[in-house]
Amino acid sequence: MGQMKRGIVIAGRGSQVQVQFDDADGMISPWLDVAQESTLGKRSYRRFKKGEMVRCYLDRKGESGEALFAIYNDANPAPADGDELFYEEAADGSTLEWGVGSFRYTNAEGTVFEVSGADVNVTGNLIVSGNVSVEGTTELKNTSINGVSQVAD
Repeated sequence: MGQMKRGIVIAGRGSQVQVQFDDADGMISPWLDVAQESTLGKRSYRRFKKGEMVRCYLDRKGESGEALFAIYNDANPAPADGDELFYEEAADGSTLEWGVGSFRYTNAEGTVFEVSGADVNVTGNLIVSGNVSVEGTTELKNTSINGVSQVAD
C-alpha cells in the first residue's frame, strides 16, 4: 500500500519532477512521472514548475511514484472561482475561460475572442485568409474599406 504526500517541486525534466516533502524531514523524491490527462491520440502535456505545491502518490518505501496534481494554497490562490468554469492561464498571462454558454480567449497583448450565446466578439485585429460569406444584416460603424470611409445612410 502506498501513500499520498504533499510537497514542493524542486526540479523538472521531460515529463518528470523531483519533489521535497517537508513532512518527511525534507526528503527529496526520486524522479516522479507527472500524471497526464492523455498520452495517445488526443495528447496533453504539462510539467509542474519549480516551487509549485503538488500532491504525489508514492510506494510504501518512497522509492517510486507519480506527481498527480498541483494544489492551490494561501500563498498561491486559485485565479478563478466557479463550479461550471474551466480556466487555463499561460505564463505570459494569456487566459482561456470556458463556462456554461460562453468561451473566452484573451492573449497577453489584449486580443479577445469571445463566444457568448449566439454572439462572437473579437477585440483586436482580425485577419481572414480566404472567402467571407455573410447572411443577414451587415452594419459598419466608424469603418473604412481600402482607405475609403464608410458613412451610414
